[in-house]
Amino acid sequence: MPLRGKKIAFALPEGHFSMPAILAEIHKLAAAGAKLYPFFLATTDHPETDNQFQKTKKTLEQITGREMLETSLAEAADLTADDTSFDIMVIAPCPGNFLAKLVNTRTTSVALSKPVRYLQSGKPVVLALVANGDSENLLENIQQIISLKSIFLVPFGPVEKRGKQIYLSRLDLLFDTVIYAMEQKQLEPVFLEPCWLPN
Repeated sequence: MPLRGKKIAFALPEGHFSMPAILAEIHKLAAAGAKLYPFFLATTDHPETDNQFQKTKKTLEQITGREMLETSLAEAADLTADDTSFDIMVIAPCPGNFLAKLVNTRTTSVALSKPVRYLQSGKPVVLALVANGDSENLLENIQQIISLKSIFLVPFGPVEKRGKQIYLSRLDLLFDTVIYAMEQKQLEPVFLEPCWLPN
């Protein structure tokens, strides 16, 4: 298997913990022999860690066999020998505001220090986009991020939710996207028609 023994940093941004579809894909990555390292990607100085977070944390630790790092990523970097020692980084789900911060690599946010340095290393990064259609400069940010050779997007498209348009990744394609990204390839098509997305 192409993923056997590969080190995958799996980051979950703050506020996005209840994602059964993502946990199912993590199961598939682990079953393929990948070594998974879960991170809590805090985006505020005082991140919320509610009961759902604690439940997801416990599940992740059971799947991966590793403790989920909850400290800021600047502090977490001190726990690893090399910031870019991973073979690939997955950020799922990736909300629109977090995508904007990744695009702006001039950010001084401590919480983004590790992913920004990782982006600069040229190693593959997989993003599973989940964003409101009215997120500021969303489409422009998507165009910029996809132009980077090391960035690979889980195929996504527009869907209507409660009368509002959002952009949603096909999370069931996350595993396949990682396989392709390990070979520096993008799973196509990256932009899906609404009929190809789950209801």
